[in-house]
Amino acid sequence: MRMVLFAGLLALPLLATACGDDEDTADTDDPRRAQIGGVAEAAIGAYASAGPGTLFDYLSTEAVEQCSTDELVEALADEPVPTGFKQLKGVDFDGDIAHATITIATKDGDEDVDWRYVEEDGNWRISDMPGLENCG
Repeated sequence: MRMVLFAGLLALPLLATACGDDEDTADTDDPRRAQIGGVAEAAIGAYASAGPGTLFDYLSTEAVEQCSTDELVEALADEPVPTGFKQLKGVDFDGDIAHATITIATKDGDEDVDWRYVEEDGNWRISDMPGLENCG
C-alpha cells in the first residue's frame, strides 16, 4: 500500500505538468494580447460604422507613408466589409511584431482574417491586413 501511495505522489508533478497551462492559456495573460485585441476591436468597429478610411488612424507609420486614405479605401474595396468584431482567436509575438487571427462578422457570415501589427512607441499599430498590399 505504501508503494502505491509513494508511486502516486511521484506521479503528481508529472500530472501537474501535463495538465498545466498550455501556450494558448498562457498567451491570454500577456498584456500585449489585450492591447492587440483592443486595437482590433476599435479598428473593426470604426470600419464597420464609418467605412475603411477610418482604419487609417490605426495603421503603422510605414503603412501610412505608403498609402493615403483614398488609396486605402480603394485597396480595401474588394475585401469583405466587417459588420462587427467577433473575437481575437490568437496572437503570435516576435519581438515588436505580432501576427493576429481575428474573427470578424460580415453580412455573409463570420470570417477569420490575419492582421500583422508592429509596436510603435508603446502602441500596437496595424502594419498589414488583407487588401493593404494593394495600397500605394
